[in-house]
Amino acid sequence: MRIGFDGTPLLGRKTGIGWYTHDLVHAVAHQAPDDQLIVFPISWRTARTLRLDRPQPANVAVRRRVAPARPLWAMWDRLPFPPVEWLVDCDVFHATNYIAPPSRRVPTVVTVHDIGFIHRPTGVNADVARMARLLPTVLRRAAAVITVSEFTRQELLDWLPELAERTTVVPNGSHRRAAPEANAAVVSGILPGPPFALVLGTLEPRKNVVFALDALAQLRRRGVELRLVLAGASSPLLDVGRLLRERDLGPTDVVRTGYLTDGRVAALLAEARLLVFPSLYEGFGMPLLEAMEAGLPVVATRAGATPETVGDAAVLVEPGNVEGLAEAMTSVAFDDEHRATLVARGRARAADFTWERAAAASLAVYRQVTRAGAAS
Repeated sequence: MRIGFDGTPLLGRKTGIGWYTHDLVHAVAHQAPDDQLIVFPISWRTARTLRLDRPQPANVAVRRRVAPARPLWAMWDRLPFPPVEWLVDCDVFHATNYIAPPSRRVPTVVTVHDIGFIHRPTGVNADVARMARLLPTVLRRAAAVITVSEFTRQELLDWLPELAERTTVVPNGSHRRAAPEANAAVVSGILPGPPFALVLGTLEPRKNVVFALDALAQLRRRGVELRLVLAGASSPLLDVGRLLRERDLGPTDVVRTGYLTDGRVAALLAEARLLVFPSLYEGFGMPLLEAMEAGLPVVATRAGATPETVGDAAVLVEPGNVEGLAEAMTSVAFDDEHRATLVARGRARAADFTWERAAAASLAVYRQVTRAGAAS
């Protein structure tokens, strides 16, 4: 079987969906050595910038062909042309980032990571808002839909109930970061200094960074020596500098690192006292798994798919309960017995989510839709 993958999320700096695509391709290739995997990014930048970050098995190939994303999206918005068969030679095509090309004979599988852009359209950029308009047509013509959590599946079916029989939950695995980069915390301006809590991810509105900042401001007023490190790319939709000024928080209280390489993130996971995950809406929450796998205790908001991902392995706080978040951060940072319990539970919980399992479940979907297509 020839399995096509949308490799567009692999271009440039990888965030959640980029690592999802990268790690799934790697795991599928190992589980199906007799199948051929073709990674095809839809972009002008294809030939120059697509690189797979770890050595891939011999059955993985990159299809390098100039295919401009925006003109193709615009065309697919109006008519089913050009079809996926014109772009990549495969028996099934996995659209890893919501949008799948139209197809004449090749079954398409589409991953839906979340539908936050439906609930909070003002918190997304123009490209994502446009994708939300295209998505119902894409999903209705797909042979199968994968969601990364039961939470996302239920949200999707509340919106498009006709997809129920074609939707399968395939949870993510944990992204295995590179080895910690030596002296990364020093180079990033984090150490030396008081202990710190880590917030990991792009600083966009739904990540609810303001909740963590309010809790930190309260801890500062109490004299608690704990800092926040915001490790992630900035977003034009969120003015973090203004939020800090409004709370009288300076660089000794909050360190902003910007986007970090894999090795530097791994170093921060090793040095931090806890992960604070204040997000108001998540389809899965991959940083939760990374932290738990690394032995870093987690304090998170009881919202979205977060409770489903962490189970009983994290302290969950109701959104808006600043006092509760401040108390949880203090306890998890400084109560060694509490920390040890959470670390043990977290490692056990993270072990339930692997890319090997995700690959096996995804392969089952690919084989099901190709058999169905051959029989029709």
